[in-house]
Amino acid sequence: MTRLPGVYPQIADNQLGMSAGIGADRRAIVGVCSAGEANQVYTLTNPSTATRLLGRGPLTDAVITQLSQGGGTVYAVPVAGSLAGQVTAAGTNADANVTLSGTAREALDVMVKITKAGAVGTAEFVYSLDGGDTFGPVTATSAEYALPGTPHRLVFAAGDYALGKIYRFDVSAPQASMTDVERALRVLLDSPRQFEYVHVAQPGDVALWTMLDVLAGEAEAQYRYPFFMAEAPAPTPGESADAWANRLLAMITPFVSNSKRVLIVASWGEVLTQDGLQQTRNWAAQFGARVSSSPVQENPGWVQRGRIPTVLVHAPFTEGDYGKASTYNNGHAQTLEAAGYTVAYTQAGLPGYYWVEGRMAVPAESDFSILPNRRVMDKAVTLARKALLPGVQETVDPADLQASLAHRLAKAQAPLNSMRMAGEISSGRVVIPPGQDVLSTRRLIVQVRVVPMGYTREIVMDIGFENPALLALPDASADTESGTSTATGLSGADSTEGGE
Repeated sequence: MTRLPGVYPQIADNQLGMSAGIGADRRAIVGVCSAGEANQVYTLTNPSTATRLLGRGPLTDAVITQLSQGGGTVYAVPVAGSLAGQVTAAGTNADANVTLSGTAREALDVMVKITKAGAVGTAEFVYSLDGGDTFGPVTATSAEYALPGTPHRLVFAAGDYALGKIYRFDVSAPQASMTDVERALRVLLDSPRQFEYVHVAQPGDVALWTMLDVLAGEAEAQYRYPFFMAEAPAPTPGESADAWANRLLAMITPFVSNSKRVLIVASWGEVLTQDGLQQTRNWAAQFGARVSSSPVQENPGWVQRGRIPTVLVHAPFTEGDYGKASTYNNGHAQTLEAAGYTVAYTQAGLPGYYWVEGRMAVPAESDFSILPNRRVMDKAVTLARKALLPGVQETVDPADLQASLAHRLAKAQAPLNSMRMAGEISSGRVVIPPGQDVLSTRRLIVQVRVVPMGYTREIVMDIGFENPALLALPDASADTESGTSTATGLSGADSTEGGE
């Protein structure tokens, strides 16, 4: 229909080269907790709401650590704790005068110390939930005593209690089965939510890591590019650092990551929890917080970012009069990191622990052996693909592909230019290789090449003394034709041999 004369605006869109977000400030965590609905995704941005929604447990601990230290958004997915936690008498327990009841929901190191001798009702005690690092108030013994903030009760049998007697109990956290973990992960991967990685908040072995690798491959086939962060097993009570490291080496040796998207945090140790306790935990949540609070190109091991917050002492450790002393050293860190684990180490002259770097569980020669390269490539491929998608089934001139697709290449180049301007990559380019037969194949090959940033893993400092007087001397080579000795600074006429 012919319109009346006039000006008819048509507002164009998608002309600025802007790209949708890729979820770099969002991550997902799967784990066991005491509340919340299994396989339900909870969106959390405030650590104070985690306990109210999720209760207690490994998932809650990881969420609180991640949000407190890394900010952003966490998608938390509770998993049924089908493998129950255990309460085990430990340490110096030589009798069953004191027992600990209740269903375990998180890892605790319970200690009871008799501070006043006598029978039940007369004797007094103090308790600790973190192995003696912090204690509750002095309390009179009774038949049962509910430990505040936990589902556990101390049961005092009838009898006399000696002054200074100590009772200890190891409480392990419940864990999810492989089937339950996979079900929760598929809920995440099937959802439209965007996130950069998934943290499985419980220790695992090669079977779990292989399952994560398979899921990462399936996600990549659906053009989703998360990486998966797993936790290595903890040192067992009394296990030496060497024995633990050897066990982890044997565990990772048969693991082959085809997706190159699995990262395994080996470091365990005491951390300061939200309750002010000092509990032994895997440090994956701290690593994830560092990653989520950093740009994609930043190495988690950048020393300028500071020590790993809230971690106190690396396991395994010994206990003495002056507290806990780690038996783990930088030799263990170097060995485990070379094998494919992400680990912490110490820097001479600096307090605390630092990440060696984000080591992916792949061979060292892989382009994706370090996490920054993984993150940068995943962002680049996501953005470049989105820019190229509108060109599917586009009409092109087979006689001049470059000219007919110049606008499409410009749109694909735009996000790479943005990444370069943001300092995320050194450079990036999009090209169409010549000689393509689009008429018969109906396929167009577009090459995208990215130059990542480099990292100064080692700084070799060349230091020595110098003598200013020697530096002031002229060059030792003499001008023989002019008769000048530059080594002595005297002319031939004034020298001993040439003078009168």
